[in-house]
Amino acid sequence: MNDNGIIYKILRRREARRLWRDERTFDSSAIADMAFLLLIFFIVTSSFILRQGIFLTLPSKIAGAVSMKPEQVLEVVPENKGFVVDGTPMDRAAFKKRVAEHNKNQPKGVLLVRMKGDVKYDRLVDALSVARETGLKRISLKEAGGGR
Repeated sequence: MNDNGIIYKILRRREARRLWRDERTFDSSAIADMAFLLLIFFIVTSSFILRQGIFLTLPSKIAGAVSMKPEQVLEVVPENKGFVVDGTPMDRAAFKKRVAEHNKNQPKGVLLVRMKGDVKYDRLVDALSVARETGLKRISLKEAGGGR
């Protein structure tokens, strides 16, 4: 075998060793960059999540009974297909208008919500949402059969 053939074999072996050595290494910087970018993305987007809901302040255990004039109380009975206010059936828009009028005329007024057992829970939430939208702060919850 001549010198060129031996040199060629040596170079091929060196090249094979270099390739084998390069294949064993793993560059993890791209994965680390992606992990940090995802972490930053989730941190930034999670700070924009706002809690929505109806927050109630319940009276304390030592709070006594409150007496109110009848004109300060707006009584509503949620139904599965609307609301009944003072014996008059209404849809949501009319109910909202009536609550806004009551809140304007009686700033210290109360919305008395009387729930029936067979009415969907969504209707109670809808009545409370109307109170929040109109700015009415004082709400009382009762069973439909109970007294004032």
